[in-house]
Amino acid sequence: MKRAFAGLSLLLVLVLSACTGLPTTGYVNPGRGPEVDQTQQFAFVPDGPLEDASPSEIVEGFLRAGSGPADDWATAKLFLAPGTQWDPRARVTIDRLADRRATAVPDGTSVGVQLSTIAGVDADGAYSPAVNGATETLSFTLARVDDQWRITSAPDGVVLYEEVFPTVYQAASVAYFDPTWSYIVPDVRWFPRPLVASRVTTALVDGQPSAWLAGAVKSAFPDELSLVGRSVTLSASGVAQVQLPQAALSLDRTTLDRMQTQLTRSLVTAGISEVQMTVDGTPIAATELPVKVTRVDPSPAVLTADGTFGVLNGETVDTIPTLSDAVESLAPTSVELEADRSLAAVLTQQGAVASALADGGTFLLDDRAGLLPPSIDAVGEVWSVPRSSPSQLRAYTPQGVPREIGNAWPDASEVVSFQISRDGTRVAAVVTVAGVREVWLAGIVREGNAVSLGPPHVLSFSEPGAFDLAWLDDTVVGVLTSVDGAARLDELSVGGRGTVGSVPESAKAISGGSASVRILDDSGRLFSRRGSSWTLVATDIRVLAVQQGTTS
Repeated sequence: MKRAFAGLSLLLVLVLSACTGLPTTGYVNPGRGPEVDQTQQFAFVPDGPLEDASPSEIVEGFLRAGSGPADDWATAKLFLAPGTQWDPRARVTIDRLADRRATAVPDGTSVGVQLSTIAGVDADGAYSPAVNGATETLSFTLARVDDQWRITSAPDGVVLYEEVFPTVYQAASVAYFDPTWSYIVPDVRWFPRPLVASRVTTALVDGQPSAWLAGAVKSAFPDELSLVGRSVTLSASGVAQVQLPQAALSLDRTTLDRMQTQLTRSLVTAGISEVQMTVDGTPIAATELPVKVTRVDPSPAVLTADGTFGVLNGETVDTIPTLSDAVESLAPTSVELEADRSLAAVLTQQGAVASALADGGTFLLDDRAGLLPPSIDAVGEVWSVPRSSPSQLRAYTPQGVPREIGNAWPDASEVVSFQISRDGTRVAAVVTVAGVREVWLAGIVREGNAVSLGPPHVLSFSEPGAFDLAWLDDTVVGVLTSVDGAARLDELSVGGRGTVGSVPESAKAISGGSASVRILDDSGRLFSRRGSSWTLVATDIRVLAVQQGTTS
């Protein structure tokens, strides 16, 4: 362990956002974003090659130097022989440092490094977890240069151990629209901290959505439009400027406003609060558009032990006119509410999926065996699937007209729980593959009257005991698991890294709250998380409803 840290110094960088401006040319070095990120206070400054270092030491030093992206990884390139080609931006391999092993052949001309892989980030910044127990071997060749060993061939990309990765790379969201241009959908990526603003802008203007989101989201930026240069600059008044070609002047105002909205929503995640599109230094007239919010009502929707359905208001339940009666008549074991409360999707005690409408009407939608709690999509259709038949996913109009959903969870033998995101573009699910429970995401692709799921994106390859999930916000999926009788909450970021936390004993259901998480336990106690602790909100609750948005 000590040897792996040799030659790596840690520089404490004071983040003085109140008195330090952004550069006026070249790459923007963003300050703190809307939330404090303590890892931004540190930057690793690796050392160059040591005199008379062995081949293994040269390779180990080169790998450590991947933590220094300054000047296009200038320090790491000191370990390379003149003329050696190496692209540090091609990928990031995230590994476990304690398992890293470098082995040289006797003559020193090649070194193999075995890694225990945790995850990877591709050239576009997309994060993917590795299968549990995954290993990888990297091969390097070396030669003597001025009597010192130097690398003549190295795999493209950098290797960072898991504790260092979030210090060197920063998560930011590339903002897209849903197909109706109503919601912003975040596509979370990871970029080197010194380059994050320019990399986010390039990904938005010149790039494409992540593969699993392709077809589920839209961008206002035309394919033929490219950035002028690869940097975000500052105007004299301190506004971040994005340089576009003359062709941008021919675009209509609606398109320009949508472009402005995407840029603003993207760059705010990189710590930049004000953005302006320009052509030849002249600002383009464009305004950020209002978009629908995806928060939920601060008051939970519940079914009480005495059979009353409505919105919890202190110690009382405010019923929803007409809709509450319709829901109660179905004797639900699960309920999901559409954002405007005009529709509820219900799993009944008999195991059927039904709809309850604001006019008091109810419709039996699906009576197949083994159905899961249903979910409501962005067009007001109710999705339903048998637990043991993932490919038989269907969507029903509230009145019961069905449609098949194509490409539903290929290779999964079981779907344990699923929920559609509040922006209507994504579905999260706990599935079983080859006997192992995993958490998958998929984009919802609409082409004419056909609806299908995009390719699966794995959030977690191993979620033993997972039994319920919920979208906690736009970028986090909460998964309830129970292993050996102990329940826990896994919060999985759509962009990759996650956390594990405790939950109240006997937790049985989860839903996203207005700012956090809500848990219902087996005895009918409803909890809400405040910071790191759980607060008892109510008792005698039979069902905690999922809310697909807010009426406000």
